[in-house]
Amino acid sequence: MKKSAIVLFFAALLSIQAFAQSVQDGINHIYAERYQSAKSVFEKMVASNPNNLEAVYWLGRTYLDQDYVSDARGVYEKALAANGNAPLVLAGMGQVELSEGKAAEARQRFETAITQSKGKKGQDPNVLIAIARANVDAYTEKDKHGDLDYAISKLNDAAKIAPTNATIYLALGDAYRKKHNGGQAITNYMKATQLDPKFAEPYYRMATLYKTQQNWDIVTENLNKALAADPKFAPAYQELYYYYLLYQKDFAKAEEYANKFFSSSDPSVGNDYIKAQTAFVQKKYDEAISVGKQIVSTAGEKVNPRVFRLLSYSYVEKGDSATACQYIGQFFAKAKEEDIAGNDYILQADACGKDNPAIVRESYYKAVTMDSVLANQLKILNAGIERFKAAGKKAYEADLRLLSYQLRDSAKAQPNPTELISYIAVPYYQGGDYAKADSISKMYIGIAPDSIYGHLWSARSLAQMDTTMEQGLAIPAYEQLLNVAAKDKVKFKTYGVEAAGYLGGYHNNVKKDKDAAITYFKKGLEFDPENANLQKYISLLSKPAAPAKKPDTKNKSEKGKVKTTGK
Repeated sequence: MKKSAIVLFFAALLSIQAFAQSVQDGINHIYAERYQSAKSVFEKMVASNPNNLEAVYWLGRTYLDQDYVSDARGVYEKALAANGNAPLVLAGMGQVELSEGKAAEARQRFETAITQSKGKKGQDPNVLIAIARANVDAYTEKDKHGDLDYAISKLNDAAKIAPTNATIYLALGDAYRKKHNGGQAITNYMKATQLDPKFAEPYYRMATLYKTQQNWDIVTENLNKALAADPKFAPAYQELYYYYLLYQKDFAKAEEYANKFFSSSDPSVGNDYIKAQTAFVQKKYDEAISVGKQIVSTAGEKVNPRVFRLLSYSYVEKGDSATACQYIGQFFAKAKEEDIAGNDYILQADACGKDNPAIVRESYYKAVTMDSVLANQLKILNAGIERFKAAGKKAYEADLRLLSYQLRDSAKAQPNPTELISYIAVPYYQGGDYAKADSISKMYIGIAPDSIYGHLWSARSLAQMDTTMEQGLAIPAYEQLLNVAAKDKVKFKTYGVEAAGYLGGYHNNVKKDKDAAITYFKKGLEFDPENANLQKYISLLSKPAAPAKKPDTKNKSEKGKVKTTGK
């Protein structure tokens, strides 16, 4: 080979390597949330070569990762107008359509992309990753626009083709995380780090997953591993800033990490958020609000949702729950699912639940779902239980106690079944939710059919649901109560008398069967022979019926009426 040809060959090779590195540079910027830097990289590449479809795809992804869906659509539409069968761009457009709720159109894009990407060696793993990533990113608990099972299937296909591609396992971890399978998520994140120890993102994802469990040692360990892999990985610095600011209360250390974050991230008005956050922790709420509002004003629609969260916290501390409620509402409307933590729902309860205990209850329910560790879930619920207990909201207190019982039961923690009556059915009854009180009482009866208390509170609850006795709702329950009480007439005297009295009253007042009523009242005397009321009822009902009076022809308005005794 001629020397000149060799020189040209190596020059071309270096050019290709530089080009590839530029793509990876842009991708690294996306992972590190330096979106302006990523946008700049990909825009330059596309400007240099409009047919660089990989750069086009990642430029669109830069917009999608910031939820700028219309901007991404514009990028992809322009590319597809020139090349309608570009697989990566088709996958990108599918993600746009998923974000817009157009699942059928998106699936067609994905299947077309797969078909168009097939070559002699089979499917293109990068296209499969892009399709899976689209479904994972678009999926939320609220909208469920993406298909997680479809994503996992495509990633498994990709893993067969490219088993050493760490990005596949990062995406698998994200998919399983959204399926609330934390174990599988961690397994795949760890696989990604094993394949590429310099890949910072999976370490960061593991840190944020363990953060939901407040396992701070593992959180900080993984954040530091992310920084060892990439010393410019800004999100890790930011998380460490929060850790030292909010949990360790080490303001000097927090400031150190804040400065490292600033030097590793794109210049942005959003960075002023850290100033607002620091002011908040130092209880300078007016300053935090002022900086937060300035960020919202400057950033407009592109403001980071966390600013709304901070404003809500600040107004809660100032005692302005109405304004706080508006801001937490804006936070939930704009935040990505993975950016929402359990404490955000507690904030919602504080901000919006002042005169609406139903919101407080639902907020605690949602907060519990954000954590997978039983001890943490119970801690959240206990705080809510004490909150409702102090406010005298018995039925809402029972709702949270029931969830606590169910969680412990599911975890084989062997909760005491008597809690069903003492701590759940009775508060439901006291709070006026008689249907739930009856349901829980029957649950207890299923566990302890010979116990008096399930039958007692079922009967009392049904009686409150049928105060006229006309439906006879409580009759079977009171029959059971009477039978169980008869096993120990001394210990259960009060309950036996209650059951006999109710049954006697029902047969006299509703069924008009005095003999049956007397029979039940006599059963009551077996528990309490000196009971004056039962004796009086028996005496009254045992008297012969008074003879019917002759019609008073002088007063036709009284014709046909007969006065009776018996009550």
